[in-house]
Amino acid sequence: MPQLFLVRHTEPRLTGVLLGQVDSPLSEHGLAHAATLLEGVALAMVYSSPLKRALETAKLIARGAPIEVIADLREIGFGAWDGRTWADIEASDPEFAARKLHDWRGVTLPGAEPWSEFEARVEQAFERIRNGPRPAAVVAHAGVHNVLAQVDLPYGGVHEL
Repeated sequence: MPQLFLVRHTEPRLTGVLLGQVDSPLSEHGLAHAATLLEGVALAMVYSSPLKRALETAKLIARGAPIEVIADLREIGFGAWDGRTWADIEASDPEFAARKLHDWRGVTLPGAEPWSEFEARVEQAFERIRNGPRPAAVVAHAGVHNVLAQVDLPYGGVHEL
């Protein structure tokens, strides 16, 4: 059995936009879906992003396990793009949007969080998780899990949900 589960939050109420650090709670479908995740797994610990969509998912999968909220597990911030549709972003600044699509990690919108800083804070968060109790779950976001999937995990298997 995997020792660390990477769980992306389930469906938020706000969809169709670049969420980033917008703090949307889960939709009814997201709540129902989260309640089915990791059924039958007795977790020793759940680590969660503080954003509502992740924390609500964490509370539903914990089933009595302690939850530690780690601020550095929040999603990357897209600045003025947070909460906007891609169509709106492309319409308002097609040149910058095209550059971003070409180099997602290397191009940073003014006021947004650079990928290198995001990556560093997620890796720092993982240092708190690395030697914690197992089995455990990290409930966060696609960007966070993208970083965590690249971290050296010598202690056992990882399974992303």
